[in-house]
Amino acid sequence: MAFQAHLQQAGLLRKVVDSMKDLCKDVNFDCSEKGLQVQSMDSSHVALVSLMLRESAFSDFKCDRPTSLGMNVDSLGKILKMCGPNDSLKLQAKQDADVVSFQCESGDDDRIAEFELKLMQIESEHMEIPEQQYKVSVKMPSAEFQKICRDLKEFGETMQVKASKEGITFSVQGDIGAGNVMLKPRESDKPEEKVTLTVHEPVSATFALRYLVNFAKAAPLSGQVELGLGPDAPLLVKYDLERPENGHMQ
Repeated sequence: MAFQAHLQQAGLLRKVVDSMKDLCKDVNFDCSEKGLQVQSMDSSHVALVSLMLRESAFSDFKCDRPTSLGMNVDSLGKILKMCGPNDSLKLQAKQDADVVSFQCESGDDDRIAEFELKLMQIESEHMEIPEQQYKVSVKMPSAEFQKICRDLKEFGETMQVKASKEGITFSVQGDIGAGNVMLKPRESDKPEEKVTLTVHEPVSATFALRYLVNFAKAAPLSGQVELGLGPDAPLLVKYDLERPENGHMQ
């Protein structure tokens, strides 16, 4: 086996796939001893999806040599839908094989489902994502970010994000009117309810809402989302994969 991995909770990979299927059609899962990585642009080259699913997220992980598994994201989603939320999942790919095999086992070992997915040759250039020093870093509940994006999408197509020490404001102006939501920093014992801002200098930037709505679909991955803003930098939207040590989706 060139690649073999066992995930205790198939649900984690399913959430990952659900969060990128509206942005990417076909992606390469790059396997190395560090884990599984994806880097993919959307078709209009506006958004970059970057995934790091670390080897420590798996109960068992073996990758003899770096290999790329090209998969159609929709098809992968269909397979993962067949797995129950508490099923475990085994992934396997033989060296130079043209399929990757999936085995879902229910918690009581009384149901085993097996699938094979044809691999694809996908041309993709790997981009070095520069380490950005963002002027503003915001951590906020991911459910709240998702609600704000969905609510404001009804008013217009672009959203202005303004951040200062006082808080972060999301605002939209459109034909029917305007809407804006301001969040002030707030403390909570639960990280998924906190709003924290680190502001080196105030930033105001505008983004296409349909992308933000897609990014916000990753909310089930983590209770908290991190936003990175800079005056001339792309917006960073980052989610941990349930726990920081599992890796992240950004």
